[in-house]
Amino acid sequence: MLSKRVEILLDPAEMEALRREAKKTKKSVGALIREAVKEKFLTPTSKDRKEALKRLLSPQRAISFPSWKKIKKELNDSLRRGIETD
Repeated sequence: MLSKRVEILLDPAEMEALRREAKKTKKSVGALIREAVKEKFLTPTSKDRKEALKRLLSPQRAISFPSWKKIKKELNDSLRRGIETD
């Protein structure tokens, strides 16, 4: 939902270019400007994506899990407590 208004000043050539593109693509001038803002400022670049992937795969993010023996004991204990309370 659109809720913020912005006023910008364009020179006549910029405005004419936007109007031509709007007519050609059957979009409003505002829609073209919103698309440009999304593309320029809100879409991650390939560099951003690579850095995010690097952070996700870094050893600092490695998660250590308890041993299977400990997990199994905790599950069994939980099941036993659940059965005992019935």
